[in-house]
Amino acid sequence: MKRFWKILRSVLIILVGLEIFLHFYNPFAGRVKNGSIVLPRNETYEIEIKDIPGLDRHVLHTKNSLGFRGEELRDDHQQRVICMGGSTTECFYLNDGKDWPNVLGKRLRGTHPLLWLNNAGMDGQSSFGHLVMLKQYILQLKPDYIILMCGLNDIGLQRPGTFDTYNNTWFRKVYNFLELPSTIVNIIRASDAKKAGLNHRFFKEIDKEEKLVLSDSQILEQLNEQKKFLPAYRQRITEFAKVCSENNIKLIFVSQSILFSDEPDMLTDVNLGEIKTGNTNGKGKSLMLKMYNKATFEVAEKMKVPFINLSSRLPKDSRFFYDGYHFTNDGADLTGDILFDEINTQGLIPVKKEQ
Repeated sequence: MKRFWKILRSVLIILVGLEIFLHFYNPFAGRVKNGSIVLPRNETYEIEIKDIPGLDRHVLHTKNSLGFRGEELRDDHQQRVICMGGSTTECFYLNDGKDWPNVLGKRLRGTHPLLWLNNAGMDGQSSFGHLVMLKQYILQLKPDYIILMCGLNDIGLQRPGTFDTYNNTWFRKVYNFLELPSTIVNIIRASDAKKAGLNHRFFKEIDKEEKLVLSDSQILEQLNEQKKFLPAYRQRITEFAKVCSENNIKLIFVSQSILFSDEPDMLTDVNLGEIKTGNTNGKGKSLMLKMYNKATFEVAEKMKVPFINLSSRLPKDSRFFYDGYHFTNDGADLTGDILFDEINTQGLIPVKKEQ
């Protein structure tokens, strides 16, 4: 019995020591901490990238006082636009001003001089997290418009993790204060993202990427497995649209576009459908995403929300993606141009005259 208490005491001392250490230095810190999103306010990231086609060698990524990418909000800004989404919106490895939301913002300000646009994208965030972000941070900024690019990070998601459910009870506050539990969760999340193939994998030579050949019946089985997740996804983005409507925010849905498809890369002629990504290949992943993009479109129609089909307009060309999912400088620039063209053509953000 004495041995048991001695071991227990040693374990407690180690855990307390780890907790104290992680409060001062946490190499696994994330921007979602258990039940709450923690925005990186006034943070600057300097990143060195070597020999990755389409990316700058030196990247400066800055978060403003809100924890977003873009200019500070001023009193004279009379139109407020916030872009939301996951890593394909945040564009973490692109220099300030080269992420597609700020490319779009620059284009819009040419015709909308009183417009303020910020990039609230967050790496790894799904529609679970978008709802938390909307309620926890975005509503208090009273935006006029939200542009939401979603679907990719929802593939295969059935229920929220602890980081997706915001809870303000005293127990949750104590739990959120602790570093050790959130660190464990963030490590698990990173592992899950890697297994799903959604982590950043830079393609240095796309023709040398690992291949995975699947039969049509194997891919069909994977697609059928996804069907059970779609009703809950529709429900989440429907709730997102309802919250926006209740707060007089005009929502614009944008379909997700990825490089993976059942066709050759326009630049290299490599078969994109055979590249391995997670437990499937490019063909399988592209068909899965089409299911989620279709679900987004259906919700947009039902809720009478504008829908921009970026996926149908962005070419399957590796010049525009540094891996199967994330935009290069040229990809973000083209995405900003496409969205600007669609917004203007459909008259989604009318010019507001100075008051």
